[in-house]
Amino acid sequence: MERTARPKDGAPPAPAGVTFAREADIGPDAYRDLHRKVGEEWLWWERIVFDDAALSAAISDPATEIYILGADGELAGFTELDRSAAEAPIIRYFGLAPEFIGRGLGGYMMESVLHLAWRPNVRRVTLDTCDLDHPAAISFYRRHGFDVTHTEVRTAEDPREAGILPITAAPHIPLNRQL
Repeated sequence: MERTARPKDGAPPAPAGVTFAREADIGPDAYRDLHRKVGEEWLWWERIVFDDAALSAAISDPATEIYILGADGELAGFTELDRSAAEAPIIRYFGLAPEFIGRGLGGYMMESVLHLAWRPNVRRVTLDTCDLDHPAAISFYRRHGFDVTHTEVRTAEDPREAGILPITAAPHIPLNRQL
């Protein structure tokens, strides 16, 4: 998906008890914990299987920015922004911990990351998603100005059956489904 319209002036104010800040020094184990807490329900697994060296290289790359959303001292969500293409940053990961979905924090986090992503040379911001995402994700992204620009079919072994994620992860997605 992509958005070509710059956000309105001024980042949104944080709701009471909410923080949104860049995590500049995160290690592989802490990063995998983020993925598990936020993405397990949506079968995020790709970064979990990286060995420590590969994951450290990916998350410490100067073009990679990781932002943590906190609510009353708890992890509420995170997003990863890839600036390797200066004119078109990519939101690689964007998600809320399950217990924070539906509280309006996603809109705040999206508007915040869009303000951070847009710089004078940026022409568009793209966003990675898939059909395993939250059922309301695509409409949420559309409400925030994103349009579908590209689709592809990829297959992978179910990460629950491969032992990457617990068999109890994402109970709403049938086992043996072609991923």
